[in-house]
Amino acid sequence: MTSSTEVAIIGAGFAGICLAAQLKRKGFEDFVILEAASDIGGVWRDNTYPGCACDIPAVLYSYSFETGYTWTKAYPSHAEILQYIRWVFSKYDLERHLVLNARVTEAAFDEAAARWRLKTAEGQIFDSAFFVSAVGIFNEPSMPTIPGLEDFQGEVLHSARWREDVDLTASRVAVIGTGASAIQIVPELAKTAEKLVVFQRTPPYVVPKAHTTLQSQDAPADRARIFAEFEDAARRRGDMEATRADQDRFLQYLSDQVLDPALRRKLTPPFPLGCKRTLFSNDWYPALQRPNVHVEDGRVDRVLPDAVTCSNGQSHAVDAIVLATGFRPSSFLPGMTVTGRSGARLHEVWHEGAEAYLGVCVSGFPNLFLMYGPNTNISGSILYMIECQARLILKALEAVAVRKARTIEVSEPAYRAYCDVIQQRLTSTAMSSSLCTSYFMNEAGRVVTNFPGTCEEYRSLTADLKQPDFLFG
Repeated sequence: MTSSTEVAIIGAGFAGICLAAQLKRKGFEDFVILEAASDIGGVWRDNTYPGCACDIPAVLYSYSFETGYTWTKAYPSHAEILQYIRWVFSKYDLERHLVLNARVTEAAFDEAAARWRLKTAEGQIFDSAFFVSAVGIFNEPSMPTIPGLEDFQGEVLHSARWREDVDLTASRVAVIGTGASAIQIVPELAKTAEKLVVFQRTPPYVVPKAHTTLQSQDAPADRARIFAEFEDAARRRGDMEATRADQDRFLQYLSDQVLDPALRRKLTPPFPLGCKRTLFSNDWYPALQRPNVHVEDGRVDRVLPDAVTCSNGQSHAVDAIVLATGFRPSSFLPGMTVTGRSGARLHEVWHEGAEAYLGVCVSGFPNLFLMYGPNTNISGSILYMIECQARLILKALEAVAVRKARTIEVSEPAYRAYCDVIQQRLTSTAMSSSLCTSYFMNEAGRVVTNFPGTCEEYRSLTADLKQPDFLFG
């Protein structure tokens, strides 16, 4: 049996719920939210590891149209962020639009009918005029290939698939990775572990969290101030002289935080600021100097049944291994085959790297919109970018209705021009540096996740639907 709807939204995380809430605010009711899991929440449902929290202040990491939530912490935990998501979800009565356990595996555009046909792994079929992918980029865990890992006799946990039944108190624990999840996990595990070995491939830039307090008399002013700080940092990344000055400040901060010169050398990034994601923590460097914590910068070579060995000959006996190896964000729409006009397959169109006009539209794929799509990630609150995308999608739907058209599609020239400019701009940033590899890049070294400008610039680009850039049918 086929269910029909006007708009099919894939994903019930922050992006999907943002668009759904905005549709409701416009009085639009004919839509469905298809969620692969058994609950809403996206990354804030899936990530429950110790210390998991937002590194952006809640006053900014929240919808601009829903700021009335009473937070208990300036930097809320994953559980409180999930509560906020549920609060918004309930306020807009989105439950009746939701279909859980609906993992979309195929989406094909029917040119004659001008409609999308979606199939789920569970055998459901949905027919819709518009198809919005809001699955995000942090949904497919990156599992490292380490010889012997499958033979390890202790517990193996991934940061994105934590198990609450495992107690690591008084254990010898190996943490592999020093990315965004590791800098939250390590300070927590270090409090109770007998021994904690942090296996570091390359040290990140870790800076203090933005200063904010929970009990502010003027939340909008706080939001504006913190937003301005992130915007200023984004602008400075495009200025090499400013970047060098920021690097010098960081090195002084690191020197103040880590007095041991040998450890400080281990923790000094060998690449320019901005080459990888800059991380925010006030606890990372203190945790690494605890007597029960050791930073191992030898490359992980092999896992034995009871130990982890390194390329430098060191071997560390451990009871548990934590894989803080993050996600594969450059793999957009994983597990989904998307077919547009003339049988074009989206992942074949993207064979050199995912790209989209404003990160939202792809030529050859009418009535398809992406949220948190290619080159829309930023250092700051992604919710700001998501709101810009939701607003643009609503304008596209309105334009179709006003023209009494059935389809809207970005033209090939507009698509190509925008994507080429984005890549040209990225090549002049540290993100494209050959001195590091990061999740910003695909396997070919092309930056496919991040936007080269500021949030304000992106808002300006998406403020209006530039109708000459689109084809209506």
